[in-house]
Amino acid sequence: MPEPSLQELQRLMKAGIQPRAEIPSALPGLLSPQREAPGAERLAVYTEGYLARMQQALAEVYEAVRHVVGRRAFADLSRAYAGAFPSHEYNLSFAGRHLPAFLASAALTRELPFLPDLAQLDWLVCQAFHAHEQPAMSAHALALPEGGLEAWAHARLILQPSMGLVASPWPIRDIWAARHQPVAQVTIDLVDRPQHVLIARQGLQVRCDLLEPAAFALLQALHGGRPLGEALQDVAMQWPRPGTGRDESEPPVMSWFATWAGAGIVVRVERPQGR
Repeated sequence: MPEPSLQELQRLMKAGIQPRAEIPSALPGLLSPQREAPGAERLAVYTEGYLARMQQALAEVYEAVRHVVGRRAFADLSRAYAGAFPSHEYNLSFAGRHLPAFLASAALTRELPFLPDLAQLDWLVCQAFHAHEQPAMSAHALALPEGGLEAWAHARLILQPSMGLVASPWPIRDIWAARHQPVAQVTIDLVDRPQHVLIARQGLQVRCDLLEPAAFALLQALHGGRPLGEALQDVAMQWPRPGTGRDESEPPVMSWFATWAGAGIVVRVERPQGR
């Protein structure tokens, strides 16, 4: 009996992984029995082993999602995800990169609409932990040069690779922070509680800090590579936000920068030559 090709074995493996899929009827003719173990049985060992490892890898990354939905629902979610997105990663920690998008159309999300955003937060925490940190710029080095902000209008801030940002109409940071509490003891008001979260690593610890919307918008613009002057102008146009009761005529930009520098998320400032 000729040996099946690698592509054929991969197709059979995928058929065994996908939910509600049936192993092709041609399988008995492709895999000969060994020591009285049928070919389908031997293939199932690898299929189930892969699914178990995928579920374990997803559970390690998406700790908060697993806690919220429960062990059984998360096992079903892992199997469905593995069928839709077979891993091509050497490191299974990165195999779940598509889960936030996958959750957008998942049945679980109809009952728990915050799940995609919570998954995104889980994912960014994982990325922050594995990112290679660069030497941070000190608060003293970040002090404005003579001429103030105008002197840096065309400058771009380079931020830590570990830094991440996620905004949600749901209190995802509070839900994430409760991932070690028994679900029955978690009481979080979900109504009208949007949160803007900064994810950053300090040493071996990953922090998830809340930002006010204007600070989040500024940091998001800088993270996207926009010049400092443009980013600040956009924030100033939205300040003060109606209904916030703020008295400040200008946003507390320098206070924000001092906080970010203290957290070590600013790596350097790049200014165009001649400016």
